[in-house]
Amino acid sequence: MIDGMIVLFLGLAWFGGPGSILGFLYSITADGLPVKSLKGQSIGKKMMGLRVLSGSQKKVTRMSRLKTSVVRNAPVGLVTFLMIIPFWGWILALLLGIPLALIEISLMVRAERRQRLGDVMAESVVVGAS
Repeated sequence: MIDGMIVLFLGLAWFGGPGSILGFLYSITADGLPVKSLKGQSIGKKMMGLRVLSGSQKKVTRMSRLKTSVVRNAPVGLVTFLMIIPFWGWILALLLGIPLALIEISLMVRAERRQRLGDVMAESVVVGAS
């Protein structure tokens, strides 16, 4: 939720153009940002004490974190990419984003490991950071 607010803020701060592009880039790379203090967490996950674990990786590297972040955030990234297009892109983002959010919520409620669509795609799970 915090990361979503960051993306929305970036998009609205510089409506269309640079803000939307920054919001899109943050939305797909947030969990893999090369910032040492974040330790592979997005700003929101760091604040909430959460982290992403990838089930398919034996050794976690910066590049594997970035790849996992892009794959797991692709559904959200698609919606934020549309926000780059002024006016009509925002309308399309809403029309696509609402059903996508419902699918994500449904999966989180019904999936065995409480994963959202992006987590299933990336074979990852969000857990408490310890």
